[in-house]
Amino acid sequence: MKGTYYPGEGDIEVRVWQTTAERPFREIFTTPFTPHGYGDKAPIDVDSAVADQPFLGLGVAMTDSSAWLLSQLSPERRRNLLDAVFSPDPTAGAGVSALRLTIGASDYSTALYTYDDVPGDVEMRLFSAARDDRWLFPMIREAMAANPDMFLFAAPWSPPAWMKTNGALAGGSLKDGCEEAAARYVLAYVMACRARGIDLGAVNVQNEPFWGGPIYPTCTYSMEQLSRATISLCRLLRESKCGTKVWYWDHNYSDAERVGAALEDPTLLSSIGGVAWHSYEPGAEDMGALHRRHPDLPFYHTEQGPAIVSPERTERWWCDRLFDAFENGCRSFTAWNLCLSPDGQPLTGPHTCAGLLSVDLEAGDVAPSALYRVFRHVGPFVKRGARLLHADGDRDGAATTLWRNQDGGHVLVIGCSGRAEGREGPPRARVHVKWRGEWLAVPLPMGPWSVTTVVFGPGTKSIP
Repeated sequence: MKGTYYPGEGDIEVRVWQTTAERPFREIFTTPFTPHGYGDKAPIDVDSAVADQPFLGLGVAMTDSSAWLLSQLSPERRRNLLDAVFSPDPTAGAGVSALRLTIGASDYSTALYTYDDVPGDVEMRLFSAARDDRWLFPMIREAMAANPDMFLFAAPWSPPAWMKTNGALAGGSLKDGCEEAAARYVLAYVMACRARGIDLGAVNVQNEPFWGGPIYPTCTYSMEQLSRATISLCRLLRESKCGTKVWYWDHNYSDAERVGAALEDPTLLSSIGGVAWHSYEPGAEDMGALHRRHPDLPFYHTEQGPAIVSPERTERWWCDRLFDAFENGCRSFTAWNLCLSPDGQPLTGPHTCAGLLSVDLEAGDVAPSALYRVFRHVGPFVKRGARLLHADGDRDGAATTLWRNQDGGHVLVIGCSGRAEGREGPPRARVHVKWRGEWLAVPLPMGPWSVTTVVFGPGTKSIP
C-alpha cells in the first residue's frame, strides 16, 4: 500500500493506521523494527506480556429508534451505512461484530410496547413479536448480512406492565412471585428470534435492574429477585436446548461489590454464562478486582455511547473507557444506539444520547461520532478470540490496549491527547515496543488528539 514500509526478508512485518483531528482514518508510513533499542524510555515489553481474557468483539445496539431511522434510508444508503459500521475490512468499516437488541421498548423506541400485555399469561401463550417485523427484524438481518460473524444478545428494559407493582412500563418494580414469568417472557423472545433466523448468543433478565426512572420503560429488582429470575431463565434456556447463555447484572461497575456478594451463591455462579456491565459510573478497577476473583467468568461491557451535550466525550475519553473496560476483564465493549438523528431522536425518554453515527434524513448526511472513530481502530484488527496482553512499559501519557490474535499477530491501539501541559522532555509523545528482541518507535502526532493502531507479526501483510 502506498506510503507503507514493507520489510525485507526476515524483518518483522509492521503496519500503522492513524486518525487525527486534522486527518481522517488512513494507513501511514512507519519505520521498521530495529535490533537497536531506544534508551530513554522503557518499551511496551510484548516478550514478557501476560495474557488475559479473550476478545468477543465491539458492539452496538440496534434499538427500535435506530432500526426505524435505517428503514427510512434508500437501500443503497442503508447498505453503505451498515458497511461503515460492520465491515471487518479496515478500508471500509469499523468491524463491529456484536449487536445488542432490546426486548420490547426502551428509551430509544418509537413507542412504548411489550410482546404480551395479557395479565396472567405466565406461560406466554399469547406472546407475539409481530410488531418488530415492520422494521426492527429486517434491519437486524441486514446488519447480520453486513457482518456474517455477528454475535447477538438482548435484554428487556421492562417486563409487561402486569408483572409490576405500578402496572405500567415506566418505573415500578417487579412484583414478588413474578420472577418465573419474567424469565419466561425473555425465553419467549429468544424463541421468536429463532423462528425468524436470528439466534441470540446471550440474554439477561433486566437491563439496569437498579434504575427505575418513571418516564420510559424501566423496572427495579431486588438482588434476591434478580438472582431468582436469572436462575429460572438459565434453567428454561437449558431445557430449550437453544444454546443461549444468560448474563447477570447489566448495570454499572460501581456495584461490583454487590455483584460479588451475589456470586457467592454457587447456584447462580454455576448457572450464568457471564456478567454484563455499564460504564456510566466509575469503578472499572472494582470490576477488575472481581475479575481476578473469578478469572474464568466472562465479563462484557454492554452499554455506553455518545451524548449530544457531553463535549468531554472526545476520542481520548473513549480510548480511556474502552481500554479500562478491557484492562479490567471485559471481553467486549458495546455502544448504545447504532444511529440517531443529529438531535438524538426518535426517543421516548429524556436523555440526550447520540448515535454511533448521526443520520440527518433531511440533509442526507451521515456523520461519525468520536466513539466510531475509536472503534475503527480496534474492530477490523483485533479478531474474535484474540487475547488481551498486560505489558509493562512507558506510555508517555498515552492510553493503550494490546492484543495477540490467534494467528500470532499483535495489535497495539494508542490514544493520545497531543502534548500534555508540563510534560517533561521532547514535545512529541512516543511509545516504544519491544518484541522478539527488537524495538519499534511510534512517534505520535502533536495535534489535539490522535488514535493510532500498530499491527505487527504474522498476518500483518494480509490485512486489506
